Amino acid sequence: MFQNLPRLIPTGTCWCGCGAEVGIGSFFARGHDKTAEAALLAVEYGSSVAQLLHKHGYGAGHSVTQAAVDAKAWEKCPKCDYVGAPASIRTHLKKHQ
Repeated sequence: MFQNLPRLIPTGTCWCGCGAEVGIGSFFARGHDKTAEAALLAVEYGSSVAQLLHKHGYGAGHSVTQAAVDAKAWEKCPKCDYVGAPASIRTHLKKHQ
């Protein structure tokens, strides 16, 4: 599913549109990824994560987190019900050893 996405190259300028210079290998100034995400939600879905989920068929009866695990984009912790990106699972396991 995700293997066909293009490889993105950082440009040295924050991708949120603020124009700030960013370090080598970065797409965003610190915290601006969340600014860009919130702006995208506002433009495309009316500022509501619930509306975003609903538009894509997710909600209380259809778990988006389980869909991420099923798509192998996320993983489930082998010790509990926590789910997240592989890096998040590693951090979670280190904290709960």
